[in-house]
Amino acid sequence: MNFNALEIGLISILIFCFIIQLLYYWIVFAKPYSYMRAVVKGELQTSVSQPPVSIIISVRKLNVDLSKFLSTILEQDYPEFEVIVVTDGISSADDETITRLKNQYTNLYSTHVPEDTRNISRKKLALTLGIKASKYEKLLFTEPDSLARTNSWIFSMVRHFSEKKTIVLGFSAVENANSFSQKFMAYDYLFSNLQMISLALFNRPYAGTGRNMAYSKDHFIEQKGYIKHRILKRGEDDLFINEIASGKNTAVELSAQSVILTEISDFRDWQCQKVDQMSTKRFYKRGPVAFWRLETFSRIVFFAALITCFMSGFPYKSTQDFLLPGIALFCFIFRFSSQLIVINRIVERLQLEKFYMTILMFDLFQPFFNFYFFMYRLLKEKENYTYLYENR
Repeated sequence: MNFNALEIGLISILIFCFIIQLLYYWIVFAKPYSYMRAVVKGELQTSVSQPPVSIIISVRKLNVDLSKFLSTILEQDYPEFEVIVVTDGISSADDETITRLKNQYTNLYSTHVPEDTRNISRKKLALTLGIKASKYEKLLFTEPDSLARTNSWIFSMVRHFSEKKTIVLGFSAVENANSFSQKFMAYDYLFSNLQMISLALFNRPYAGTGRNMAYSKDHFIEQKGYIKHRILKRGEDDLFINEIASGKNTAVELSAQSVILTEISDFRDWQCQKVDQMSTKRFYKRGPVAFWRLETFSRIVFFAALITCFMSGFPYKSTQDFLLPGIALFCFIFRFSSQLIVINRIVERLQLEKFYMTILMFDLFQPFFNFYFFMYRLLKEKENYTYLYENR
């Protein structure tokens, strides 16, 4: 087995990136699965107290069934909670729906964002109004384009609150992904949530999703609301958690009954979500950003080295010519098997749809789509700031 210097260098790069990728999957991404297994075995205990909780929801014009969404929240099996809906330019039909539900449920309250509000993120203002109107210390957040899977969602999230744990990060996932493009969006969304939850389980929380998270009102008061990032349209969820979360005060809720399900209707909807994420990610703590950039970089280099190994020595004429492609094939199969095992174990526990051969293309395409959204965000930089609301 005689390799020249170029081939030795190529094998070294391939194996180095291969090892890095395995560490990410078997240590970092596998953490949620081991956590869920420990919970099932009773190795991790949570509080049995059920403190009262305020659920804050910002509602704008959306193509959603508001009656169905609010009903899943209002019919939760929990002793004491209130639901505060803050509306912003909703249709008369949605307004009538809220009025009807308020007559039916005494714990539903609503207010609205003033129409003439300018120079501030209307989403942040809506949540601020809701938080200030809340009467309970524990705050739980979700969004109207999502649905709670079970009526034990509130209990599952709030049970983690304690004297030390004042932030709870939950999981959300995309449902009803039928086409190839929707499945890719679902995978990308799942991957993003796994990144967030995995580091939180390693006591390195850096973000949260507004569809499923909770924190004590004291954090909002201490931070003076969203004042630190008031010039940005978004950041009311991920950037706020990035500011207040630490390994000591943050807990994770990860179970099938607590998953919040959402839908991504089309590419434009996905693009808006990704661009919003890109606009706030640059303000994250540097450690988590660098950590996930290493994963992306090692993945791209791994595939580049893989392809180069397969191309080297072609057309294959001797046994020697097959050695380098053979090593590459082994690395590829082992990594792909690791992906399938780790990710599908997690989604199975969360009762979500599994991924099979499509994961190969999703895994390869994802970094390039992220780069596209990054460039798109740079070209649309001004749209990330609140002064554009003057022209609303």
